[in-house]
Amino acid sequence: MEKWRGKIAVVTGASAGIGISIVKSLVSYGVNVVGFARRVEKVEELANELKDAAGKVYAYKCDVADQESVKAAFQWVEEQFGGVDILVNNAGVYKFIRILDEGDALNNDLKQIVDVNLMGVIYCTRAAFATMKKRDYGYIVNINSIGGHFIPFPTENVPSYNIYSASKYGVTATNEVLRQELAVSEFGEKIRITSISPGEVKTDMVEVAGFPGTVDEYFSCIPYLLPEDIAESVIYVLSTPSRANVTELMIRPTAEKV
Repeated sequence: MEKWRGKIAVVTGASAGIGISIVKSLVSYGVNVVGFARRVEKVEELANELKDAAGKVYAYKCDVADQESVKAAFQWVEEQFGGVDILVNNAGVYKFIRILDEGDALNNDLKQIVDVNLMGVIYCTRAAFATMKKRDYGYIVNINSIGGHFIPFPTENVPSYNIYSASKYGVTATNEVLRQELAVSEFGEKIRITSISPGEVKTDMVEVAGFPGTVDEYFSCIPYLLPEDIAESVIYVLSTPSRANVTELMIRPTAEKV
């Protein structure tokens, strides 16, 4: 990780769960991190908590589902720091709903899932690439999901994976398309891209998604990973030599049955 010391990373969805753990891990190695989040005050609190870390944390309010918000955020990063060296597309959303249910509210929820999970990755990657190619190197990490490779059958806890899996399958395909686009470009040996696909991770995402019980109740009967496990996987891929590109990394909880 020494090669990334003093470099600039952008982490989306930096206000909770996996995002917080990724930010903490990166700054511990001396990387300076700009945390994008709608709840920017949470990132500001994190920056204060980590003020004595080897790297620095900066907060910027950004809605990755809004292309103009993304453009403004990356323009700020370029003005302040000259560009981006590492992008971690971590922002994600899930809702406890079914595609077959009806109503305008449902349609809005489904659209939000696609806009955040898939279009957000595309908007941020495009904006980051515009600065990385000026710097002649970079690394893009997409926090994907096992749900982007397999669709678990509904359970009492999860009545449907609705369009969430479709959005994550989209990330899997988009990651490979981007890898190919990079491979045939002049930046093929300079900018790498990785999809990291975790199984169940214990975060408050299920609570935000509308699970009727508590987070502990949801995870009481299933194996799960912790956010720091995913952060360690980000550090792992960043630590690989430039000649190696880990294009897909799946991480399941031990004994997960998906």
